[in-house]
Amino acid sequence: MSTPLAAAPPSVRRPPLVHAPWTHAWWQGRADLVELFGPPPSPASLAAAAAAQSRRELPGWTSWVRSASGRAPPADALVVLAGQQPVLAGGAALVAHKAATAVRLARDLSASLRRPVVPVFLLADEDHDSSEVDHVDVVDEASGRLRRLRCPISPRSAAFREAAWDPLQLRATLETLAELSGEHAQNVARRLGDVEAAPASAHVAALLLDTLGSQGLLCVEAHRLTHASQPILEAALTHPEWAGEVLAGGARQLERAGLRVSFDPADPRPLLLETRDQRRRRLAAGDDGARRRLAEAPDAFSPHAALRPIVQAAALPVVAQVCGPSELLYLGQARALHARFGLAPPVLVPRLEATRVTAAQLRDLGGDLRGVDLDDAARRSHPLAAEEHALLEAAERLARAVAQASPALAPRARRWRAQAESTARRLAAAPHWHGARGAAWSALRPRGRPQDTLLAWLPDAWRAGRPAAWAARLVELAAPLDPPEHVLHLLPEEPAHG
Repeated sequence: MSTPLAAAPPSVRRPPLVHAPWTHAWWQGRADLVELFGPPPSPASLAAAAAAQSRRELPGWTSWVRSASGRAPPADALVVLAGQQPVLAGGAALVAHKAATAVRLARDLSASLRRPVVPVFLLADEDHDSSEVDHVDVVDEASGRLRRLRCPISPRSAAFREAAWDPLQLRATLETLAELSGEHAQNVARRLGDVEAAPASAHVAALLLDTLGSQGLLCVEAHRLTHASQPILEAALTHPEWAGEVLAGGARQLERAGLRVSFDPADPRPLLLETRDQRRRRLAAGDDGARRRLAEAPDAFSPHAALRPIVQAAALPVVAQVCGPSELLYLGQARALHARFGLAPPVLVPRLEATRVTAAQLRDLGGDLRGVDLDDAARRSHPLAAEEHALLEAAERLARAVAQASPALAPRARRWRAQAESTARRLAAAPHWHGARGAAWSALRPRGRPQDTLLAWLPDAWRAGRPAAWAARLVELAAPLDPPEHVLHLLPEEPAHG
């Protein structure tokens, strides 16, 4: 007989399941990782970061942020930052998990520091790859079939601050998500009326503030920070060799630690991108006219991903930055750039990693979260995982052998390795978009991947018309000062679990 649902714990923490196991070694103080990423989050490291920010004066930043209430934060507030591209319907659950972690840490720091600390979500509206943001993945829990919802964004090659969603398709997408969530019709109509199609980031900001705004979350567009940090862009253009030295040093540290390198340190191009004729491209090395164009049209320029944290640190009093495993790697590789510009780097904080379980799924799985086996769910939902893993291991061996045989080919080998990984994963995942699979397994580990990296958060937030209860649950689950753990949790569908 299965355990009654009402007796099940509302959440279960699983330390071995975190997406990047090396984060535990960093948390425990392994010297090479602390050198890369800075000290892990702790009262001491955060107090030191707050003291460094308290010595700075940054007038005006509070007017850039958008809040649910319309009120600006206090002028002396410090910031816990999270961010992501403005993905259709808010994107995968990791977006909301970042925001919830920032809310929880800002709340805890406000109490411990006895001064205002606010959570700010940065919408990377200077990015331009529309193929990364024009879709959202959901699962039909009745059949277990994955669905991909799409909405065109145009112009396709422009920065998102200049792009817009197709308004009719955007509404249709959100209505589909509302149907999956069981949201009450009147609440859906109210929420959809507040969601804007243009610019692209406004759509995501509206959804985040509708859900997590009551928890204190603020939103800011990346282009506002860039506009206020032009000296950073000018210095990056004048001295591109600085970035090369830092990224090369960071790459060596990552390789010694056995971790993946994010940026090619041999790339001679400045860490700047320029938008011309509604196309955003990285500046070429030796572009003699770039300085003149930067002076004449500064808003046409934006930072490369490696430079963006420096722009953020220059424009905002950032004490801590919430990030996922991939972000940790690239932030670590470029971390020494802060010192080049006389800025204190923020404390890096791993985001909440979590898998949500509905009441119906839990009943199908035996009624107790403690018995849910995510490894088994991954195997059941991705029967091609072994073949995919074998191919990726072979690709890694080939890339490593090429780099060892000819170090000059190492950047090319890395690029090929990344392309091979992306292609193999798409091919192995293709069968999962055809035919039905067991609902519980597909929802827990879609295509064998962690749920929060793939499935949309909005249907869960809107489920039963209770986004505030869902947001409060996420903030409660976040534990930014504890060692990284993966959390399985019940949705707040019923009073016993809300």
